[in-house]
This record gives sequence, C-alpha cells and structure tokens, in this order.
Amino acid sequence: MSNKEIYKLDRKKGIYLKQTVAKGRGVFCVSDIEEGEIIEMSPAILLDEAETAHADKTILYDYKFKISTLSNSQRALFHVKGPKKSCCIVMGVTSFCNHSENPNADIFWEEDGGSIYHFLEATRRIPKNTEICTNYGRGWFAKRKQVRK
Repeated sequence: MSNKEIYKLDRKKGIYLKQTVAKGRGVFCVSDIEEGEIIEMSPAILLDEAETAHADKTILYDYKFKISTLSNSQRALFHVKGPKKSCCIVMGVTSFCNHSENPNADIFWEEDGGSIYHFLEATRRIPKNTEICTNYGRGWFAKRKQVRK
C-alpha cells in the first residue's frame, strides 16, 4: 500500500480464539482461508527502549513484536533511539497466533503517518477450524526462557 491509501482496519469474518492443549489460546477461523488472503490488519503501539524494558518484566513480553527498521519520522515521533531494543504491541488477534515450524500465515507491517499497521496473511490455504500459526523466529523460545528466569 502506498502512503496515500487509507488503511482500513479489518479482520476476516469468523476469526475466533480457542484454548489448545499444548499452546494455550490460539487463533482459528470458521471458514476456509485462501493463500494470500489478509486475515487481519490492525494497528500497533510502538514502545521505546525504556517502555520495552518495562514490558519485558510483564506478560506483555509474550505478546510483543520486534522491530528492526523504522523510519526517521517514526523514530522521532515515538522517541526511539534504537529500534532493535524497542518493540510494538499489536492491537488485534494477530498477537494470539501461536508458533509453528511450518506456519500457514505470516505477519508483515507497514508505517503510515503516525501509526504502524500489522497484516496477518495466509501463506497457503487454511481449512476451516485449523489453527492459524506464524513462525516466531530462530531463538525465540531460548531467549524467552532466559528472560523469564
């Protein structure tokens, strides 16, 4: 999307949370999802380095998303000096997607004006009532254990 387009906050109809045995709450859908379909588009709250350090001591640690690059305007707006030590909290069900080594969805984000938007996109066809999973990245679980000690 270009900066001139208006981001419409949206979510596929029929998305629901369900408790799973092994992973806790997960995201599911009552109907099939096609490859390439946007499942959700939602805004995020950007946290600077100090706010991220504080969030790391709370349950938000499990729901934060890394940011590696950030425009100079977003850095200035949110007082972020080091994006690699900052994070964002996605304000939608995307935050509840569980990890899979073989994910069926991926998350990407874009900046626009004073906001960051996250998109959850199907990377292959997802049959109805199948859990929608992403990949948290290499080392996420090991790092989580270190921080939570």
